[in-house]
Amino acid sequence: RALVRRSGATEVRSDNVLVVGDLMLDEDSRDVTRGGEAVELTATEFELLRYLMRNPRRVLSKAQILDRVWNYDFGGQANVVELYISYLRKKIENGRSPMIHTKRGAGYVLKPADDA
Repeated sequence: RALVRRSGATEVRSDNVLVVGDLMLDEDSRDVTRGGEAVELTATEFELLRYLMRNPRRVLSKAQILDRVWNYDFGGQANVVELYISYLRKKIENGRSPMIHTKRGAGYVLKPADDA
């Protein structure tokens, strides 16, 4: 576990808690914290963050996100993804180091703040 924490990798605990850097998501209680502070998310924001946290450091395309979070195929209009990424950034970053990064022409990637 210590090695996982030091490397900043995702740690999946037996109690269904995902951890990336100082961001923690509890899949059972649906609680999210960053640096120990609670982050209030809507159901859709929670699902988007869970998908990103299950795939840290992996670039996820808008089409992949639409398929996994909204359960529909990419039809050219991915503004909903951009909108919800924006909501998430405001809520989890809130004056802290960025964790969600845009890879132009490719998609989005979630990385620990100290890994940017």
